[in-house]
Amino acid sequence: MATRTMVYVGRDRVQVGPWKAAGTTANLIPYPERDRLSVDAVHKAIDEAVDRGFTNGYTAALSPSQAEPFFEAGFVLHEELHLLRRELGDEVNVTRGATRRARRIDWDEVLELDALAFQDFWQFDRVALADAVRATPRHRFQVIKSAPVFGYHITGLAGLDAYIQRVAVHPDAQRLGYGAALVNDSLRWAWRNGATTVQVNTQITNDRAVGLYERCGFTFAPHRLLVLHHDFARGDRGEAATPPIYT
Repeated sequence: MATRTMVYVGRDRVQVGPWKAAGTTANLIPYPERDRLSVDAVHKAIDEAVDRGFTNGYTAALSPSQAEPFFEAGFVLHEELHLLRRELGDEVNVTRGATRRARRIDWDEVLELDALAFQDFWQFDRVALADAVRATPRHRFQVIKSAPVFGYHITGLAGLDAYIQRVAVHPDAQRLGYGAALVNDSLRWAWRNGATTVQVNTQITNDRAVGLYERCGFTFAPHRLLVLHHDFARGDRGEAATPPIYT
């Protein structure tokens, strides 16, 4: 079940693969032709996941409109995330020499600090780290110049949009400016490579991360992102769930 497959319904696509390295938990990532998938595409993705032996699944972080067909297919809300954005105008100043390119030999230390920086559900394993690196056509993976590694970021670029996939700082190295150094390195790289907007999401309860992004010029988007879950073993496909109401 370690491989990923693409399910097609018309021009809608859904990628079905493992949620990190968890053997029976699937990860569903939609690639709709327009803003949202057809419900048929979601049902076909569920069928593919069940046929491959997955017993439950989580979606990627979705906008409310992207989430609608998943709710209609029986998914329920697992967690809401803040979505923050920053428009890129002038080049961002960075602390010279604060970061360096991550190497394969850094991965073990990166994963160790990631496990300390995030709750269990959001922690990266090697599969999730590799997924974050290759999630977009271009990426930048930098670590703080320190021994051991005290922080890292992964930023992706697709067209004019950049996405901060991950920023993590070791708990023992908080309030030393590493978080700002990582975010600013991400912003400068995105600007130099033609991005006009940078997006990042974070947990609603992560006040420290929100404060960091706001200090770096990010503002809240008008909607949150939704991570949804479905217990395939319950056999309740087709029973629409109630999405959250935004006021």
